[in-house]
Amino acid sequence: MRNASRVVSIGLVLLLFLSIAWARQLGAREARNQIARALGISETDRVHVKSIKLTGKSEAVVEATFDGAFHLSADKNGDWTVTEVRTGDRCWESIELIRTAVRKEKILRTTADIRSIAAALEAFRRDHGTYVQANNGRVLMDNLAPRYIDKLVRLDAWSHEFDYQGGPSGYKLASSGPDGKPDTSDDIVYQNGRQTRGATE
Repeated sequence: MRNASRVVSIGLVLLLFLSIAWARQLGAREARNQIARALGISETDRVHVKSIKLTGKSEAVVEATFDGAFHLSADKNGDWTVTEVRTGDRCWESIELIRTAVRKEKILRTTADIRSIAAALEAFRRDHGTYVQANNGRVLMDNLAPRYIDKLVRLDAWSHEFDYQGGPSGYKLASSGPDGKPDTSDDIVYQNGRQTRGATE
């Protein structure tokens, strides 16, 4: 139902990781522009940078707020739900479509990370004649990085640790997926070099 509309101005704290080109310092103006672009906000002055903290040579955490307009709808029971966010002049984006897109992107990113770890495991096996023998993802990564994998990956896209069970001749590497619960239908699983569960590209 779209029988009710309210414009809500809020301050939303965002933690965004932004890449900094080479050694160039990240300033508030560039951070504001990058955040607005990432969120699809056409008016950059709606974004207010509170602080910038460098976390490495090419990464920063930016704390910012933005003024937003949201469309709310009431269901037949009178319960209100946010259905759209305004990103520009007369430009509204569906919250459900945003959620769906983010969920799909997280699945693809996690699948790619698991694929990279699986490739590293195969390289480890070629050198040692065995897979990494461990019962958790932390020990797994300690054995693979930095020789077999460039990027240290301990968490999936939902900030859950990867589950790893490995022996001399086989392994199972898994993400518990969007619901965060192991052994459910949305798990992403690799076993012995191939994907056995989860969406494929």
